[in-house]
Amino acid sequence: MATIGSAGDAAMSEQESIARERGTIMTDGGDTMARLAVEYWKLLRVLERALDSVPEDRRERYASQGRYAADRLDELLRDLKMSVQSFDGMDFEVNLPVSAVNGDEFQGRTDVVVARTIEPAVIADMRPVLMGKVYLASKE
Repeated sequence: MATIGSAGDAAMSEQESIARERGTIMTDGGDTMARLAVEYWKLLRVLERALDSVPEDRRERYASQGRYAADRLDELLRDLKMSVQSFDGMDFEVNLPVSAVNGDEFQGRTDVVVARTIEPAVIADMRPVLMGKVYLASKE
């Protein structure tokens, strides 16, 4: 499922179209919830990064609110049999439900890891309903 390079975006769209035809990608409300979950996940990542600039006496309170929000997201998605999956630090493999934004730099290489998840994949009933986006790096 993983795609590399700028052709990856076209491949991802083609894969999503095929999956929609097969009924393996949600439509309507489920698709909207999946997209909303990705945006919420990204907002939580911004909060994590922003905590470094929060005064020490408030940092734990904000971190606690962020953890609570993340737990609520997981709970709501679990009720729908969905989850968000990030891939930071994982070996990049063809079966990952992601598109690599810098994949053209690693064409044909096997010593590649996911340096950062830009957008998580959304999984429902053990199938991807939205492909993720990742940034790759060489293994160190």
